[in-house]
Amino acid sequence: MKKLILKTALITVGVVMILAVSVFGIVSFCAPASMMRFCESIGLKNISGDYAYQEYQNSRDLGYLAHAFEVAADNGSYAVAEERFEELYGEEESDARTAFAAFCEQQNTVSLPQGVPDFNYRSYLCGRAATVKYHLAVTDDEKEAVCAFAIYETGEEFLPESPLMSLAIEAIEKEDVPFCSLLLNQVKAETKFDEQNTHYLNLVKFLEEAVNEQ
Repeated sequence: MKKLILKTALITVGVVMILAVSVFGIVSFCAPASMMRFCESIGLKNISGDYAYQEYQNSRDLGYLAHAFEVAADNGSYAVAEERFEELYGEEESDARTAFAAFCEQQNTVSLPQGVPDFNYRSYLCGRAATVKYHLAVTDDEKEAVCAFAIYETGEEFLPESPLMSLAIEAIEKEDVPFCSLLLNQVKAETKFDEQNTHYLNLVKFLEEAVNEQ
């Protein structure tokens, strides 16, 4: 009798587990956005990024792709982050690049909490991308390409959240003197910036200090 009861209990537990896994799989497939929010709420942020990317593939909503990129970057999954950013950023003069620009402009209109200063979403996002590219760059050509990307995406107004500022801070924190020297030279060679701009002057100062401390 005891064996029968134990056997029945094991079967019941097995059926419940199978149903739970099945429900989890169905929700994951049909409602990745819900799974993204659920995983994020319990601290599984990396998995939430994967669900965000899955939701993007279903809905083509760039907000989910941007979120998936940021989660991968935050977790140090730089190769994955780079792939997702390139999909978001698109080729020059492509429909994807146009959609990216429109998406960033739309984010700039989102109301921020009182006391939080406005910021340029494209500059911020490309700043994150510049640091991702920096971590992946190995050859001299790749490092020069990272600098060129950051310069290209930094506007003449040189905002504090600019890609150049983000890239410089990352390299300085890593005490990467050769890269700081490379970035400093490329910044100084660029003619589009106002050399009296406060943020530009601070960037040059920080990079020079990092280089001279060697």
